[in-house]
Amino acid sequence: MRSAGGARWRQFLTPTWLLGHALMVTVVISFSNFGAWQLRRHQERVARNAQIEQRLAAPAVSLETALREAESARASVAGAADAVTAPASAGIDPLEYTRVRVSGSFEPAHEVLKRPVSRSGAPGYHVVTPLVLDDGSAVLVERGWVPQSHGSVPVVEAPPPAGRVTLQALAFPSQSPPSGILASLAPRDPPEGSLEQVAYVDVVRLGQQVPYPLQPLRLVAEAAPDQRLASAPGYGAALPLPPEPPEVSMGPHLGYAIQWYAFVAITVIGYGALLRRRAREATATPGLGP
Repeated sequence: MRSAGGARWRQFLTPTWLLGHALMVTVVISFSNFGAWQLRRHQERVARNAQIEQRLAAPAVSLETALREAESARASVAGAADAVTAPASAGIDPLEYTRVRVSGSFEPAHEVLKRPVSRSGAPGYHVVTPLVLDDGSAVLVERGWVPQSHGSVPVVEAPPPAGRVTLQALAFPSQSPPSGILASLAPRDPPEGSLEQVAYVDVVRLGQQVPYPLQPLRLVAEAAPDQRLASAPGYGAALPLPPEPPEVSMGPHLGYAIQWYAFVAITVIGYGALLRRRAREATATPGLGP
């Protein structure tokens, strides 16, 4: 009896079956690694969202304070013995999503349009206007959305407030084209000349066409409470429509991880069922092989 059972299972030690075993193990290891990678991405997203929510809940600070604290945080990360555990590991720049309060005068003569920015499915732009500060420098402010029909600057249909203003906005680092394997597919702004439309709010690049030094960040204006209802075009609201509030979501990574681990379970269970079926067939029909 024991020898018959042993012979039944020894059929799975042939070269053909050994190749199948190796393939199954490779598939299980690969799918498990994909699942673990998606879990790590999910954990990074959880940490990132926690940082964003903490910054969005904090009171507004002055521009000088935001820049000083961001520089101090970057220096701490650069000097940390274990940079993997530093806050920047979640992909959040120390300046990103910091709420700042700033005063100055808008200069629409030097504004540009950031493209493409869709709003409720409608194509358009964000109007980016320099705000000149008391010290003579300026900061680029994304004031809001205009439809694609308003494609020249200054956008007379969406003028900024005249005179000195005080606004509250979310700070973000200067943008630049991505690098890496897919960089060649990303849009590019001309390196020289005066730009009216840009793919990136690049402080260094746009600093070439304004008559004052630019602060090393960009601001995205926040909507006042009575403006938040005007979130989609077609409501007769004054232009520009206020920027949409930042979306803090978990993303699909946890669902993807569950799918990959489900594939692992299906592979193992299915392969085990195949082995048992072939073993029963070999017992019922002596001499049956792969």
